[in-house]
Amino acid sequence: MNFLFSSIGKKIQIALSGIFLCIFLLFHLGNNITLFFGASAFNGMVEMLESIKPIIRIMEFSLLGILLLHISNAIYLTKQNKENLLSKYQMGLLNNTSSINSRIMIITGTAILLFLIFHLSYIWYSYQVHTHINNSTYYTILLQNKFGYLGHTLTSLLYIISILLIASHLKHGFDSALKTFGITKQSKFYFLYNTSILFWGIIPSGFILIILCIQLGVIK
Repeated sequence: MNFLFSSIGKKIQIALSGIFLCIFLLFHLGNNITLFFGASAFNGMVEMLESIKPIIRIMEFSLLGILLLHISNAIYLTKQNKENLLSKYQMGLLNNTSSINSRIMIITGTAILLFLIFHLSYIWYSYQVHTHINNSTYYTILLQNKFGYLGHTLTSLLYIISILLIASHLKHGFDSALKTFGITKQSKFYFLYNTSILFWGIIPSGFILIILCIQLGVIK
């Protein structure tokens, strides 16, 4: 139990919780791809999820717990790293690279959290009360030309910027996670560095492609 609360234990918790969140992104992208098949396909997919709402709620609360675990451990380690960096600075052993990477992760992580709150406040919330919004469907809600939704140009730009920040966070996160598990680019599992592009490269690109297709009228 003490190991879980040690620095290494918390790094492992961050790595594992990050992997679970990445798996969620993969499934989320898979659901959103149905937008290319039209309103009926997308509405049908969301309605299917609505039909198993108790299970979806359990999954949502589980994701929330994983996210909170990820954030709390990240805050703890960031604070600890600052104390260590101060100590190294006083000893003349400051590692500038570690300092920069640490700052990048906390900045992108904070930006992603703000984006998540924004996303939940508009699209997710609208989906929960969609029957009270002029009989709109899930498809028309998502694509409406109104701030907070993907038919709105400025909102789409904010989404793309946020997704790029997520991609950057995932790239640094995967590198850090693999090192936490003792996997380096010189080890026999070095291929994991290449396959991780699925999560920090391909998945974010898929979300951006969907947004661009909405703005260009390919999805309408």
